[in-house]
Amino acid sequence: MPTADIKNIVIIGGSCAAIGSAVTWRDAPLPSHRLIIIEQKSHFHHVYAFPRAAVKSGFEDSLFVPYDNMFNKDNKVGQVIRAKAIAIHPNKVELDREVEGFGSFVPFSHLIYAAGTSIPAPGHFEAYDKAKGVGYLQVYQDLIRQSQKPVIIGGGAVGLELAAEIKDYYPEKEVTLIHSRDQYLAPYKYSLHQMTYNLLKNKLGVRQIMRDRVNLPENGFPLEVKPLVIQTKKGRTIEADLAITCIGMSPNSDLLSKLSEQTINSATKFIQVQPTLQIRDERYPHIYAVGDVIESTDIKTGHYAWLQSIAALRNIMKDIKGEGGPEPYVSKDIPLIKISLGHKKAVMQTNCLGPLITLGSCFVGNSVPDNLYADYSWLWLNAKPEDDAQYSQQ
Repeated sequence: MPTADIKNIVIIGGSCAAIGSAVTWRDAPLPSHRLIIIEQKSHFHHVYAFPRAAVKSGFEDSLFVPYDNMFNKDNKVGQVIRAKAIAIHPNKVELDREVEGFGSFVPFSHLIYAAGTSIPAPGHFEAYDKAKGVGYLQVYQDLIRQSQKPVIIGGGAVGLELAAEIKDYYPEKEVTLIHSRDQYLAPYKYSLHQMTYNLLKNKLGVRQIMRDRVNLPENGFPLEVKPLVIQTKKGRTIEADLAITCIGMSPNSDLLSKLSEQTINSATKFIQVQPTLQIRDERYPHIYAVGDVIESTDIKTGHYAWLQSIAALRNIMKDIKGEGGPEPYVSKDIPLIKISLGHKKAVMQTNCLGPLITLGSCFVGNSVPDNLYADYSWLWLNAKPEDDAQYSQQ
């Protein structure tokens, strides 16, 4: 079939949600359609390893994986378009620039909205090419190397990992972690919090302040090493020379809200979906939303974004083949996680042995590779380092 006659399934966003669909589609595409991913970045970001790479140098290049060979360079199967989606219309996406073969619009028969969320650096960077992404990580490496009294604000996964990596790599530094709640990782078993707290305290020597919030400056703390006095809501005064804020998650739902305002939860800005993962707007049964940007009982991790994406794609393929209506996404609703807390130190919650259990570092630590599974991202994207020479650091 000529490329011009092939219809498009479009995904907005190129993170784990998109990759889950892309891998599934690549293995068994339909000849009548192709999968188009619209993504501003030249490379997939292996964000799981960003906290470590913000501290330890030498492997940051491997955390940015080119999209170029996602579909084996077969444009009849799929394509990653490097552009910004600036508007969604009922049957086409408008781009911020002209793209060869499409112009400024990409028509679609079905759309998966997977724009994700925004979180503070170094958990995520607005870096649209590899050189800038690597450069941002190296900025943090340099700041942390200079700092003697770094304070990490926020005890979510990124904050925990960052505090642990700093203290593990630089044991002489006075590292403080401030968390507003009385438990880390609240969606998980309390035992996971206990293991994490004890590892940070006893094995690493991180100072932990719980149940207190920092008085944040209006424009945030400066990203530089200099004497700081940090005040908390409960009246604590903490002397520091670097403050890194690891709190706040904002759904990237604005683009979809302009098409369907009723789909967006006005209080949280997350997208509301039907059990089938179609958006809650009967005018657009061909538009789905998945991943961190949606309201769901699933934990907001790449693992569940991947599974939701596959479920949405399968419903789309059912529709294309005329095999009946969409099926509900059945969430396993099982909170699974592995948190790396320094070299060969980690905790996890898993059901790999049947029941849901937590495991401490003595069981988990040695299983974590130094690059925190970046090899998997290269495998998913069908990429090889030698194919990425054009982006290598000079």
